[in-house]
Amino acid sequence: MMAAKVEAFRRSLEGKTKAETDEIAVKYFCAWNEANIRLKENENASTEMAIQFQQIKAERDGLRKENEVLRKQNVHLTGVQTVQVNELFGRSTEKTKDILGQVLNDGIPQTDPLAEDSEETKDNTDTDSNKETKKKILQRIKSIIKLFGELDGRGQEERKKRIDLSKLPVQTIFDYDIDELNRKYGEGNWRFAFWSEKKTVERIRQISYVKSVFKPIVSVGLDHHLVRPVWENALIPKSVASPSLLAEIMLDWGKMYLPLYRQEMNEERFGFSLSRQVMSSWISTVVRDYLKKVYLYLCDQLKTYRYQQCDETYWQVVLDERKAGAKSFIWVHRSSELLTGPAIVAYCYEKTRGADHLRNFYAGILQTIFLTCDAYGAYPCFAGETGGLMILTGCYMHCRRRFIEALLILKLTKLTDEQIRELPEVQAVALIAEIYIAENALKELPADKHYEQRQENVLPKVNAFFDFIHSIDLSNPLVSDKLRDAVQYALNQEKCLRQFLDDGNIPLDNGATERSVRPVAQFRRNSLFSFTTNGAEVLVVLFTLIETAKANQADPYYYLKYLLEQMPLHLYDNGKEYMPDLMPWSQRYQCYEADEKRNLVKTAAPPGNTKPRTPRKRDKSAQSA
Repeated sequence: MMAAKVEAFRRSLEGKTKAETDEIAVKYFCAWNEANIRLKENENASTEMAIQFQQIKAERDGLRKENEVLRKQNVHLTGVQTVQVNELFGRSTEKTKDILGQVLNDGIPQTDPLAEDSEETKDNTDTDSNKETKKKILQRIKSIIKLFGELDGRGQEERKKRIDLSKLPVQTIFDYDIDELNRKYGEGNWRFAFWSEKKTVERIRQISYVKSVFKPIVSVGLDHHLVRPVWENALIPKSVASPSLLAEIMLDWGKMYLPLYRQEMNEERFGFSLSRQVMSSWISTVVRDYLKKVYLYLCDQLKTYRYQQCDETYWQVVLDERKAGAKSFIWVHRSSELLTGPAIVAYCYEKTRGADHLRNFYAGILQTIFLTCDAYGAYPCFAGETGGLMILTGCYMHCRRRFIEALLILKLTKLTDEQIRELPEVQAVALIAEIYIAENALKELPADKHYEQRQENVLPKVNAFFDFIHSIDLSNPLVSDKLRDAVQYALNQEKCLRQFLDDGNIPLDNGATERSVRPVAQFRRNSLFSFTTNGAEVLVVLFTLIETAKANQADPYYYLKYLLEQMPLHLYDNGKEYMPDLMPWSQRYQCYEADEKRNLVKTAAPPGNTKPRTPRKRDKSAQSA
C-alpha cells in the first residue's frame, strides 16, 4: 500500500517545473522537520512517563509491603488488646466452657468500668436486645460444648458452696414457754413432736486487755538487800508485745494483706493506739530472733524432697541500691501437691530472676529432684548444670493458656458449630481438657496406682494431643501468630510435658505453686512494695510459715502464737533437736491447737440449755386438796 502511494506521488510530479518541484520538496521538508521535532518531544515525554511509572510502581510495591506489615501488626495488636481486656475486665477462669463463653461473648460489648461513661453503659446493659443476645450466646455455648462432651469433667452443674459451720463452737438453745403453750393449746392437749431448727452465726467483738503479772522483790538479810526477779523467756524485753497480739498483727499483715498503716487505724477500735513503726519493729525483731530459724529449717527440709514445684513473681523494693525502678523477685518453692505427708511452701526473696537463685537454693544436691515449673530459661539452664540430678517436668496450664490466647482473638460468632469444632485452637483446648478429665479422676489414688492408671487412661489422651500438634502446618499463612507460638511451645516442651506419665508423684501442672503465688500478688496489690530489703525478707518468712501451716490444715494464728511462745525457750540452743516439735504437722503442735480451741469454746460460746420433755398434765384434785 505504501508502494502505491509512492507511485502516485511520482506521477503527480510529472510535468512539474523545477521551481514547483523545489517548492513541493521544501514544503514536505518543513512538515517532516516539524514531525521529527514532535517525535523527539514525544520520546522525551514517554521516557519521563516511563520513569514516573517505574517510580509509581516501586512506591505501590512499597505500600503493599507496608500495608501487609501493618495488617500483621494490626492483627497482632488486636489479639494483644483482646487478651489484655480479658485479663483486666474478663473472668479469671480456665474452665473450657467459660473460655468458649468469653470468645462467643463478643456480641456483647465489654466496657471499662473505670470509664467516665460507665454509668450510662451500665444503665443500658439490661436492655431487651442484650438479654436476647446473652440468651442466644448461652444456647450457642451449650451446643458447642455438646460437640466435645463435658469438657471440664463435670457431669452436673456446679453446686453453690454452702457455708461451712463445722469448725465453729455451738451454743444450743431450746426456745419454749410452757405457760404460753398451755394458754394457747390447753393444758395436756399438746406435746413436743419435733423441733424446728434455725442457725445464725453470732460474733463477740474482739477485745484487747492488759495482763499484769507481779513477781515479788525479795528483801534478804538484816541489811535488806533487794533481789529483783528475772523475767525469763520474754518475747521482746521491756515491751508490751505478747504472742497473741503479735500473732494477730502478723496474720493480718501476711494473710489478710493489711498494711501496717491500716492496722494502726484498726487498733484504735480496741481502746489503745499502736503505731505502725512499733508494729514494724516488733515484727522485724521476732522474725530475726525466732522465726527465721524455723524458716531456714523448713527450707532445708524441703530440699530433701524428691518431688517439688517452683514459680516466681516480681516484687518492688524502694530502697534498692541498684538503679531506680529495678525489680526484685519472690521465688516460691513447694512440695509436690500429689505427695502424701507434710507439705512445705517456702518463699525466697531475690534481687534477680536469674539461675543464681536456683544454684544457691539447691547447692550441693545429692539426689534426683523432679521439679515442676514453666518454660522460663533459668530452669533448663540450671538443670543442665546438675548432671541429670534436676529433672524438669512441664505444666499443662501454661501450655493451655497459649492456645486460649490464640482462641480469644478469634471471632466465632459468624461461624457455624461445625466450623468452630474444626478450628485447631478449639481442638487443642478440647484435647487438653480430655487430659485433665482423665487425670482428675485419679487424684485420690496412691502413687503406684496413679502411675498404672495414667498409663492406661491418660497416656492415650496425651498421645492424641501431640499427634494433633505435630499435624499442624505452621507454614500455612492462615495460622495466626498466637497459634504458631502455642504450637511451638508445645513442641519445645513435649519431653517435659510427658514427664509426669512416668511417676505418680509428679503433678500434671504447676497450679499448686501458682495458687501459692497468689498471696504475694494480693499483698502487692494492697501494699505495692517493700520499703527495704529487710522488709522483703521478713515478708517471705511470714508467707512461708503461714502458707505451710495452711497446707497442713493448721490454723495460721495458733501456729504463729505457738512459735512465739516456744521459740524464746530455745533462744540460746545451738542445735536443731527441738525443731521437729515446732512443725505444723507435729503431734505436739496439733495437741496445742486443739487445747487452745477447746478453751476458746468455753469462753466464746455461752452455755445453752437441755432438750426438754413434754410436761405431764397436773392433777387438779391433788392441787385442790
